[in-house]
Parts: sequence; C-alpha cells; structure tokens
Amino acid sequence: MRRITFIILALFLCLINTPSYAAQAVMKKEVSAVASDGFNLKAQFVYPKIKNQKEFPTVVLLHSLGYNSQWWEDLPKLLLEKGYAVLTIDLRGHGESVYNARLTKISWKNMRNSAYAKYPNDVVKVIETVKQENPKKIFFNNWAIVGADIGASAGVIASDKLSVRPKTIVMISPVVETKSVYIPVSVAHLDSTDFLSITGTEDVMSKNAEAYLSKFAQCEFMTFESNSKTTGMLMIKNDPQLSKMISEWVSEYLN
Repeated sequence: MRRITFIILALFLCLINTPSYAAQAVMKKEVSAVASDGFNLKAQFVYPKIKNQKEFPTVVLLHSLGYNSQWWEDLPKLLLEKGYAVLTIDLRGHGESVYNARLTKISWKNMRNSAYAKYPNDVVKVIETVKQENPKKIFFNNWAIVGADIGASAGVIASDKLSVRPKTIVMISPVVETKSVYIPVSVAHLDSTDFLSITGTEDVMSKNAEAYLSKFAQCEFMTFESNSKTTGMLMIKNDPQLSKMISEWVSEYLN
C-alpha cells in the first residue's frame, strides 16, 4: 500500500497544490548534550502545543557534510503542521556543535575520520537527552529519520543502536561509506525499517550507492530521482516539491 501511495504521490505532486495548514502554537526547546568525549552537541526540538497530548510521532533531521540544521528549508514546518515533533541536530563540527570538552572551537574541515565515526553515538546521545528532559511525554516510540549523505549514514547506524527503531529512514544522496562511516551492515540489521533513497539526476555516485545498499535492506527500499542536478541539502533548496514529497512519505508511516 505504501509503495502504491508513493508512486501516485511522485507522479502527481508537482501538478497539484497542497492546501496550507492553519498556523499552530509550538513548543520550542534548545537542546544541549555532552558526548562521551566531552564534545558539546546542540540541537533544536520543536513539537506542536496540543492540549492533553502526551505522545508525538517524531522526525529526526540530520544534515549533509558541510551544512547545518538551518538548511532544511520548509521541511520542519511541513512536519510540524502534520502534528509531528521535529528534532534538528547540528552534527559535531557544524552549526552550533563546534566546541570540544576544552571549549576549543572545532570545524568539520579539520576533523579526522575518528571524529566522524562518533556521529552515530552523538545522535543517540541527543535523542536520549531529549527523552530525559521530557519525562512526561513520549517522542521516540513512533518515529522516522531524514538524513543527507553523512547525516543519513549517522542516522542508519544510530538506529541500529537504539531499542526502538525508526519506522522509516529517508536517505538523501546516500553513501555506502564516507569518512570511515560504513553503513551496509546496519542497513541489514534494521529489519523493521523501510527506506527511501533520493538522488539527483546527475548524481551517479549516490545512484550506485543506493543500488548497493538496497541489497542489504530487509524491508522496502524505494528510490526517487529528484529533478535537481545537485546533491544533499542543495536538493531540498533547488527542488521545491521535495520537502512536500518527504513529508508525505513520512506520514505514511507515522499516522
């Protein structure tokens, strides 16, 4: 059913206008978490302010290498309008997550592969922090991940480390291995998670990666080619329909 719904969506999304949702009040929280090596991680957590609602479907957004959580365009807004909580994380070396235990500023440009290898544990740490800071509400029992290149890879491995796996993972410009972060084994372990892989028209490397990763997937592995010629976060910016399509895909799993 999800496959049929998605195909219909992909064919007709660009031909229709989805009505905008009414403005809604939200709870917005700045999240600070400390990684196992003392690195300071920053994120923003937002969820609809709905009276008496204690459980929220949740979407974690993990950006591309060299970008930050401010590059998601209108995707967070679309997800909030559907009633979902949204966690946008700045991966270490990016955005606000740039200070180590000694409060020395560290950029992703100067990090070694051993630092990138900590991304999945960083994601787990931020999620655990959000859960601890919101004990009266439930956020990660019904959830999904949207990630771009190394963000997608970090999300896949982080999911393998968590007891409750995401219902679906959307991978924008997926990679098999980058900065020594290798994901095929974790893809195989996620036997209850469906995948959506999104590539640009000229992104041969990511198309090859998705073909390889699909062999490891235990559940559904759908692919979608954006009209954009770019990769990663730039596809979100250059293809205005992509955010709508991603939000609709996620809603097939979280509703």
